[in-house]
Amino acid sequence: MTWPGRLGCDRLREGSEAMRDFSFAETQSAGTAELALSGDLDMSATFRLEPALDRLLSSSQVGEVVLDLGDVNFVDSSGLGLLLATYERSREAGTAMAIVGPSPEVQRVFRLAGVETVLPLR
Repeated sequence: MTWPGRLGCDRLREGSEAMRDFSFAETQSAGTAELALSGDLDMSATFRLEPALDRLLSSSQVGEVVLDLGDVNFVDSSGLGLLLATYERSREAGTAMAIVGPSPEVQRVFRLAGVETVLPLR
């Protein structure tokens, strides 16, 4: 027996634009580290992103971490949790943090989750 919903999921996994691979590029200048994120910020992405964020927050050379979400179209609950946890850790470490360029879709997720006034959005 074939489940129609399953076929739809397979099509998404096979390269549909709806599910984009996650990547990020890091640049540092004058004590500021910027991570330009691209793709879906989901559970898989958090496993790749969190070690980089931990490294930056523990560095004495980084005074600010900027997360550019301009190329992120989707954030799930694990991605949202990572952003919130990273903001809390940045405050504890005395490192400034900013989130810039969220798309309207990502802004909607922030608004629906009630965190748009909590996260350091610029």
